[in-house]
Amino acid sequence: MGQGVGTAAALAVQHSILPAQIASDTRLVQDIRRRLRQDDAFLIGREEDSVGPIMRTAIITASSEQPGGDAVNVVSGQTRSVHGPCGVSPQRTTAGRHRWMSASGALPAWICFAWDRPQSLQSIQLIFDTGMHRHLTLSHHDGYTSRMIWGRPQPETVRDYTVQISENGGWKTMCDVTGNYQRLRRHRLPAGTTTQALRLLVTSTNGLDHARVFAVCLD
Repeated sequence: MGQGVGTAAALAVQHSILPAQIASDTRLVQDIRRRLRQDDAFLIGREEDSVGPIMRTAIITASSEQPGGDAVNVVSGQTRSVHGPCGVSPQRTTAGRHRWMSASGALPAWICFAWDRPQSLQSIQLIFDTGMHRHLTLSHHDGYTSRMIWGRPQPETVRDYTVQISENGGWKTMCDVTGNYQRLRRHRLPAGTTTQALRLLVTSTNGLDHARVFAVCLD
């Protein structure tokens, strides 16, 4: 709620209006939802328009998959696995892992997006698994702290990865990241980037023996 209020306030300043005026403007409300989704907020019960036109037409494949961890999950529109007795009510979520999970012990692993014609790409946004099922909060209570992984990256999180595009029959590296510990990563691609295929190559995580990616968005 705090993130939503802050986003709305920023939008009001940008458009020189009072925050109270936003609720009656459908376009502005949709703009807030779009911005929140881009910032990895989970809007309960809303998955519409979360996948852009480039990703809708992509053919998605992966080096390997676990049962339920299919590659196409990265465009499911939902970036949380929140079903079950402690999650969101069944009417407001879709059950499933909602992330690509490569086979256990199968690193490096890759997920690839291909199109029937070249695409002009400007940026890529990645949402990794950061073990949000696990407690992580400030507390002096031993019961809480014993269930946390504190002061270091969560083991599920992708650590080292490369973004590549298809070029002249091979793969060209556009960005190479080591030591990642964050859930949300954005990368601007060089101006004029055009390709018929792009892949994310994961070489290591912060602990698990397989890759986990919740979402990939291309613009």
